[in-house]
Amino acid sequence: MPSPPLPHVPPGFNEPTEEDAAAAAVRLVRALRGCGVFLEQVVPGVVGGRPVMAVRGRMNVGTAKRLAAGLESLAHRPAKPLEELRPGGTLPLEVRPAEVRVGDYLPLDGGCYRIRNMRGTGGSSRILELEGRRQPWIMTGPRTVFRPADQFQFPLPT
Repeated sequence: MPSPPLPHVPPGFNEPTEEDAAAAAVRLVRALRGCGVFLEQVVPGVVGGRPVMAVRGRMNVGTAKRLAAGLESLAHRPAKPLEELRPGGTLPLEVRPAEVRVGDYLPLDGGCYRIRNMRGTGGSSRILELEGRRQPWIMTGPRTVFRPADQFQFPLPT
């Protein structure tokens, strides 16, 4: 049974807007207040055409240490090496969105998912439907995928 068609995602859909920045500022204020951080100012703005936030506030040293430890653990979250994720009989290959194929395996979120369907959203991205993952994933730049070895053509030695 064929899978249902994926929704069309217009170009620029994943680009943050000023409304996204304002919503993120509200979430940031609430989250930091919950940690004991007292914010004096959170201002959404734009730098170089991209939405950003300027934050100014105060916190005690104990809160700063806990917050720093939490952020450091997120920044250095151990990821599985690609070789551990590689399915048998495949070879790693870096591809652009236009070069990805149905049947390739995409390492993502500590797992490796087979691409079962895809849609083009333009020349620079693809919407990928992955086996074992409910939500489609949007590929917007070059990624390493694992392609079955029988799909490679190697030159014969002369």
